[in-house]
Amino acid sequence: MLLNSAGLARSGRFVVSRAPFGSRVGRRTFTSDSHNFKNFYNGQTLAKHFETAGHGYLMSLSFEPKDRLKDNSKATDGLISKYRKKVYTNTVYDSPTGEDNYVIAYNDSRVLAGVLDGVGGWSEQGFDSSAISRELSNHVTTEFLGEPDLTPLEILEQAFTKMKQDGSVEVGSTTICFGVIDSNTNKLHAVNLGDSWFGVFRKEKSKFKCVHQSEEQTYSFNAPYQLSVIPQEFLDLAKKRGSKYLMNEPRDADQYEFQLESGDIIMFTTDGLIDNVVINDVEMYLDDVFDPEQIGEVNKNLVRNVKDLSLNTDFKSVFSQRLSKLTGQDYIGGKPDDITSVLVYVE
Repeated sequence: MLLNSAGLARSGRFVVSRAPFGSRVGRRTFTSDSHNFKNFYNGQTLAKHFETAGHGYLMSLSFEPKDRLKDNSKATDGLISKYRKKVYTNTVYDSPTGEDNYVIAYNDSRVLAGVLDGVGGWSEQGFDSSAISRELSNHVTTEFLGEPDLTPLEILEQAFTKMKQDGSVEVGSTTICFGVIDSNTNKLHAVNLGDSWFGVFRKEKSKFKCVHQSEEQTYSFNAPYQLSVIPQEFLDLAKKRGSKYLMNEPRDADQYEFQLESGDIIMFTTDGLIDNVVINDVEMYLDDVFDPEQIGEVNKNLVRNVKDLSLNTDFKSVFSQRLSKLTGQDYIGGKPDDITSVLVYVE
């Protein structure tokens, strides 16, 4: 049995209107050396300026979970029931970001930002598919704050190892995409494992263009690379059946490095966004509405519009067009999924 989350793809176009923005909505400014930010509300903005480096960053989180119907009837016996004791406390139904999660933090010289996406196939088997993205995000943030000189890959390796050791996740898989910005060099260092995405948007001739981006990592359509915690009993049973699970290690992640400039916008987002709209649509949206002082509202309106499109059965989404090309049959409609977006603006 292969448990997959949705794959990254691109196509289609959407139209948004400019909403009347209030001034500095949701802005919180912090000056202490080290902060770990969880429990952001939708559209909230964090401002951090590094006095010694002369660089400043605005960070905003926005999210829209997909609609879910709670089903307590699945997986009531066998191996599944043995590992279900944590399923109905602090589950995907309680998470404001669904199976997605995020990291936002800074220390005295660097900024951390990114997203994670728990593999939904586990929820279909009766498990909490949000647990691993939630716990790994906590560990990534802890490693970032605890050891200031680690590279993103080193952060991921140590976080994944410690999460497995502490037993906070019994079963699950997740993709992850995050970056660390060095305020002294204004350089972005990032890692991506799976089909979440990051891109850097820069104004060229008065228009935003995506000048640097991650590439998806997939085994096949709708089967991304993923970090997994799977009990040995499950692995043994799969082997007897002649099948296997998708399991990757942090070292399988792609690494990126990019020199940022003032005015750049970095977006980290799960596949719920880029499975529905093409990057060119995001460029046009930013051209129409972007205002650094309203980055929270810009982010929130983008995610909300994409969620609306994901529920539109007449919309030619990226996902439906890729599926049509793959199968030779005509598919149409948005792809419902959790959507999480972290924007970082270089002041």
